[in-house]
Amino acid sequence: MLDLPIILLVDDQVSDLRVLGQALEGLGDVYIATNGSTALQLARKYRPEVILLDIEMPFMDGYSVCEQIKADPKLAHAAVIFVTSHQQTENELRGLKLGGADFLHKPINLPVARARVEANIKHGRAVRQLAYYDSLTNLPNRTLLMDRVSQALENTRERPARIGLLSLDLENFKPLNDAEGHAVGDALLQEVAKRLVGCCAAPDTAARAGGQRFMMLALSCQTLDDLGHCAQRVLDAVGAPIMIANTRYDLIGNVGISVFPDDSDDARTLHEHAGAALYQARQAGRGEYRFFNASINDSVRAHHQMERDLRNALDNRRLEVFYQAKVNPRLHRVVGVEALVRWPQADGSMIPPDRFIPLAEASGLIVPLGEYVLEEACRAVSHWRAQGHEISVSVNISPAQFHHRRFEDMIQQAMLRNDLMAGQLELEITEGVLAGDVDQTCQLLERLRAQGVRISVDDFGTGYSSLAYLKRLPLDVLKIDQSFVRQMLDHPRDAAIVETIIQLAHALDLQLIAEGVETPEHARLLQRLGCEVMQGFWYCRPLPRTQMTEYLNAPPTTVTGL
Repeated sequence: MLDLPIILLVDDQVSDLRVLGQALEGLGDVYIATNGSTALQLARKYRPEVILLDIEMPFMDGYSVCEQIKADPKLAHAAVIFVTSHQQTENELRGLKLGGADFLHKPINLPVARARVEANIKHGRAVRQLAYYDSLTNLPNRTLLMDRVSQALENTRERPARIGLLSLDLENFKPLNDAEGHAVGDALLQEVAKRLVGCCAAPDTAARAGGQRFMMLALSCQTLDDLGHCAQRVLDAVGAPIMIANTRYDLIGNVGISVFPDDSDDARTLHEHAGAALYQARQAGRGEYRFFNASINDSVRAHHQMERDLRNALDNRRLEVFYQAKVNPRLHRVVGVEALVRWPQADGSMIPPDRFIPLAEASGLIVPLGEYVLEEACRAVSHWRAQGHEISVSVNISPAQFHHRRFEDMIQQAMLRNDLMAGQLELEITEGVLAGDVDQTCQLLERLRAQGVRISVDDFGTGYSSLAYLKRLPLDVLKIDQSFVRQMLDHPRDAAIVETIIQLAHALDLQLIAEGVETPEHARLLQRLGCEVMQGFWYCRPLPRTQMTEYLNAPPTTVTGL
């Protein structure tokens, strides 16, 4: 559906503007100006399709306004209809010579005025279709695309934004077109155009630049990652099989990306950089995309490579679950463990969780990742119970997992498969989970507790802390965040916060666990304040399952910190 036409009325007589406005009501978006200077400002801002222009105006007459409009390439397409009380032929000839399209004589016949404006809009759009749209795919051509790029760049002066320009080339189109004929080639290009449009969000523009080259102006992408994902969607869409007359065709695309303001601040250079990036993509292989800027390209592609590697590690079960002991020093025994996922590499190194967990959350992999950790943890605690260790295992639950439609069933099935008893599984939820619909959260937690699952609030005091949550929600454990514990010996305020949390937990009859206990001084102070269960390097570093089994089997006197 085409946008409403933009019509500009220019007359120093307000009564004439009112009459013309009534005559054109419903025909388009109408803007008015009472002098030539304002008319030019509005024209440059809104780019009208039709301008009704009074000739006799003070300071700048209609002829001067028309001359400036036609001299501006961005406005020259507008149909200028002069409005005048003059009847002399030389006036009309002068207006036509300056680029005017038509004349209306005062007093204005309103039905005629409306009909002439409609005719000029229809004619102008037909001309624009031929001039600015590709006849085969009906997509904007390169000229119109670049005009929209220029407009987008102008808009960033008022509203700063990132702009992406994608250049798509169909690597194997030419041999297919030569072998199968132009009819098949045209059908392939039309299907690619449809798929490219399908990859566009509302503000984006898909265009055909000519031959087997397409382009996309991406205005909906806020980050470089968004642009990378957009390019991959384009490649996936283009690479999907195309059926024409019961014959399958497979196209291979490459995409080059240039970015404003990172690469350039003008349309021409952005276009050139997108072409250079496309060349880099073709050099890299089939079905690739590349950013123009080398440093940006390396960063974004490393990010997406890590995402692919993480997905592959999940599929092939190459992630490992480590366990860190929770110790009651007064009883000299381990009362539980926390399951912590680790990503080992072939060279023996580990990718830190703070690098791949946010990636998993952003990519949606956090749900299958969480399910994998849950299953491994339940299997481990079942194994330890068979060896006589009555301990629980806690598993971290992200907000995305917690709100997933299969979450409750996932917990139930993991417990059933591993024959877990009540109290053996503890779910650690962050305060971010509690900031949602409290009623629904409360109901879900109640159902989980009815099945014997313990609920722990992790990192308490660092997020959306609310005493109302603690009062309403069915919780079992508060974990004091390690940032407070580590600083409590040197910073009185941290010590005061820890003491307050301990007193609060006691008042609400909640169990306490202090994280980040790294020295005996930490442990002694926490015990003195009334915290009995502790977790940290002073007692045990995170260990793989086999080493944690050895740790649990060791005599209490040989375990560090006990």
